[in-house]
Amino acid sequence: MLNLFNKYQVNQSNIIFKNGQSIEFTGFWPNFNPIEDFGLWPKLINKYCKKKNIRVLGPFWKKKDRKIYENIALEKGLWDLFITGESRDNPTDLARISIGFRPSNHIDEIRFPYWQWYLDWPQFETEPAYERFGERFSLSQLMQPISTFHGNVSRESFLKKKPKAVLLTSHLKRHRLKLYRQCKFSIGCDLYGRKFNPINQSKKQLLSHYEINLCPENSLSKGYITEKIPEAFISGCIPITYCKPEDLELDFNPKAVVNLYGLSGWKIRNKLKRITSDFEYYTKLRNEPLVKKRPTIEPLISLLSKC
Repeated sequence: MLNLFNKYQVNQSNIIFKNGQSIEFTGFWPNFNPIEDFGLWPKLINKYCKKKNIRVLGPFWKKKDRKIYENIALEKGLWDLFITGESRDNPTDLARISIGFRPSNHIDEIRFPYWQWYLDWPQFETEPAYERFGERFSLSQLMQPISTFHGNVSRESFLKKKPKAVLLTSHLKRHRLKLYRQCKFSIGCDLYGRKFNPINQSKKQLLSHYEINLCPENSLSKGYITEKIPEAFISGCIPITYCKPEDLELDFNPKAVVNLYGLSGWKIRNKLKRITSDFEYYTKLRNEPLVKKRPTIEPLISLLSKC
């Protein structure tokens, strides 16, 4: 830990690789373990960044403490990389290269959303593991309809057993509470999370018991789309989201997702009821791929090579 300005503490972790490269991680949470907690980033940085000593700034610091980080940048120089999977704007004045959700505004900034951290890229088909979900995301599966991997549903079985909905969350704050109530009232919705029914299996295992996943984003920020939608889709669930349409279309096919953004309570209930009562609509959603344009990791690799 680095002590600055009396009692303020900046969280800091370090890795030293066999090739002698060291990576310093600043601005993450207490007890942050880069190897276990940071997905593919340690391997990516070690493989493609040329500098021997790399400094990485994370998003887990408060805006009120910004002056402290500005002073660190003045003392030690700008961070080499800012990387975020959170709804946090890129502090381009603190880091030379910024990687986050925001669509890029200059050549040293790139959009690489959190869900892409866990795609089965050719270099990272299985590792590092994505234990919380149960596996890395299969891009080939995301580019095909749910019905391809989870089978077609007959009209008879649809009418006999209505699709079930589920919400996995650690809180019911802001719009999430409203959406949960509307979903529970209109079609029923099971609730799982630390404060509710605990999850004792992987997310994929739990979601596989359902046909609909209410998975709204925590917040609305430009370009902010997380792992929730692809997790639902790969598990065989129709994703029900709450985000700005233009942000959804940055990554996903809107015809494969039900977006409740901007709808009144009455319209939300009607839209949800349609999924469980209109066989053609339900089937149409399950017959659309989630990803239509294959993403590439090459622009990110090219940017990291500038370090």
